[in-house]
Amino acid sequence: MLGIGAYDSDDSPVEAAADAAVEAALLAAAPEAVALSTEGQVPDGPSFAKAASAAAPPAAGKGKSAGKAPAQHKDQAKINAKRNAEIRADVNKAKSATAVVQVVRQSMEFWDRRWGAHALYQIAKRSTARTRQEWAGDKSVVRIANRLKSECNVEAIKTRPGILEAEDAEVMLLSLEGLRRMTLQGLPEQQDALELLVARLAAGKWNYPVKSLTRLFWLAAPLKLESAGAELLGAVPAEIRPRAVELGGSDISLLVGAMRLPGAKDLALLEKIVVRLKEKDIHKNLSATDLVELSEGLAELDQRDDTALRPLGQELQRRRGELTPDEAHRIQNSFQKLKLPLSQVWAPVGATKKRDKDQIVTTQAFAPQEGHEKKRRGSNDIERTSPPRVVRDYKMCSY
Repeated sequence: MLGIGAYDSDDSPVEAAADAAVEAALLAAAPEAVALSTEGQVPDGPSFAKAASAAAPPAAGKGKSAGKAPAQHKDQAKINAKRNAEIRADVNKAKSATAVVQVVRQSMEFWDRRWGAHALYQIAKRSTARTRQEWAGDKSVVRIANRLKSECNVEAIKTRPGILEAEDAEVMLLSLEGLRRMTLQGLPEQQDALELLVARLAAGKWNYPVKSLTRLFWLAAPLKLESAGAELLGAVPAEIRPRAVELGGSDISLLVGAMRLPGAKDLALLEKIVVRLKEKDIHKNLSATDLVELSEGLAELDQRDDTALRPLGQELQRRRGELTPDEAHRIQNSFQKLKLPLSQVWAPVGATKKRDKDQIVTTQAFAPQEGHEKKRRGSNDIERTSPPRVVRDYKMCSY
């Protein structure tokens, strides 16, 4: 049984042995420092520090923990990546801006700029012009906006030397787009960061996804960049042109919006955009506001290809319930300017014949008529009388 004397120190036997070894080494390696300390002075200086660092033996268990540290970092990185993917999936599943904000409020303790930029962008895209202003004052939205501002400014970009990685570039550009759409950051505030991003992406020889290049073009086109920056930005359409088949609906909307500005129009790229607009489901992921702006941009750029305009007009007709009265009036004006009224975007009633290579294809278009709608099976104008009830319980029948 241990006596009271065994508890006179908080040091473990291993630590006590290590301290004794350090003291003995210091006495042998730096006698002048120890002599100073005996005269009441604090041992200090390079000689003492050097002797202490050289004489100190490795602490017990340090080797094991040092070996485990990289593994722990890797595990933590995997956990963070998995959590980020889960939050992004929840944001994508959200059907409205309200649902996105709820996901943000529940996930702030697992903050990551990657899902933060995506969430702010989705809030902007899934809001109307009126609700977007209301969300801009929400505390949770302001909180993620402030964090994104600090992570995509000039100082944050400079902390990433060398060639900017594709993921970093996309997150920064997506953050800037979300902040601008939510009117939480204006053009002057983004000027310096965008000038630096243009230079950094040019240094990487524009070897980035098409989405990043189109987003950069849309963000920087309204700015008055310096001569060098303007020259670099002017090369972006030429970089996108050979990769036009990769353009999605949102990319086309950004490019058309940017080309409406003076000096940003690129006729060769615009021709490829019109071809892409003929593809099936190209408008699938566009918001109602994007569709309205796209129709206005095509009208302003005077693009009157019916085969590209009809699918756009049909999509606007299907989603007219999402439009505000002002937006509905704007699309009417746009299609009138394009000489294709919205009432004529559907194929004319009747049969049309079209040659397809070595065969003739006949297409029949129908118009719904009142009273011709298909009735639900089992519906009757006169209610049937219910059949007589048959009682199978003979015991109950005797009462």
